[in-house]
Amino acid sequence: MKKLIFPLLALMLILAACGNNSSDDASKKDKKEKTYTQDSGKKVKIPKDPKRIVVLGATYAGGLKELDANIVGVANIVDDSKVLKDKFKDVDKVDAENVESVAKLKPDLIITYNTDKNLKKLNKVAPTIAFDYMKHDYKEQHKELGKIVGKEDKAEDWIKDWEEKTKDDGNEIKDAIGEDTTVSIIKDFDKKIYALGKTYGHGSEILYDSFGLKMPEKVEKATKKNDLADISEEQIPEMSGDYVVTPVAKGADLSFENKDIWKNTEAVKNGKTFKVDEGIYWLNDPYSLDYERKDLKEKLLNH
Repeated sequence: MKKLIFPLLALMLILAACGNNSSDDASKKDKKEKTYTQDSGKKVKIPKDPKRIVVLGATYAGGLKELDANIVGVANIVDDSKVLKDKFKDVDKVDAENVESVAKLKPDLIITYNTDKNLKKLNKVAPTIAFDYMKHDYKEQHKELGKIVGKEDKAEDWIKDWEEKTKDDGNEIKDAIGEDTTVSIIKDFDKKIYALGKTYGHGSEILYDSFGLKMPEKVEKATKKNDLADISEEQIPEMSGDYVVTPVAKGADLSFENKDIWKNTEAVKNGKTFKVDEGIYWLNDPYSLDYERKDLKEKLLNH
């Protein structure tokens, strides 16, 4: 019997040690991880201090960069923007639909859109956060990115600085063009024409939220539900404000640019329409927004 006691005691000590090691490992892991609740309501364990982030949702790339996040890869579409192309010149570019190219970068966190068809595969590569783009305005979006990388204070600082800066801009612009002057954003895309609402990007955040400018009542009503309205060429005059902003791809023309219905709108006749660079204006990160802020301010004050 005594011969059995010592081996049993030794086995118990080994098992206890293994149990303690497992507990220690779990405790260490908990200290390095945190739980983030996604827009879908699903929770995901992510690193508290991610070291290798791959950003497939280009909308979030500039915000993470402004927060000094550790980005090792970004969707190659950022190169369409001269603003972000420069900011990410030293970061690997990946095809957002190529999971293998993402995996090669050995990410510890992936950030993408909830519409990404490869979500299941990406989750096998690394913890993946899938944002619902339409759920957050640009300020909320920046706060969420701050939460993810542990830079909430830095995110709040940017928002505070942005609000102060753009309030001054808005006052200067309204003093120059008038409090009741209206501005529309009309976008020509895939053989359709759209009037954009207050939070649909393409400069809308700046014109309406930051500068505090007005949009025509008909545009406001038409875009109230979906934040954009599919309009016909015949509706262009009634959807046009005193000023009209038209986002276009580099080197592209508007489908209606040479038509009388466009040429005869008051904004065109008064020389108060201007094209803006679609490659930059579809983004609403801090760097892109600041470019758009300066660009729109200059155009509004000089047209």
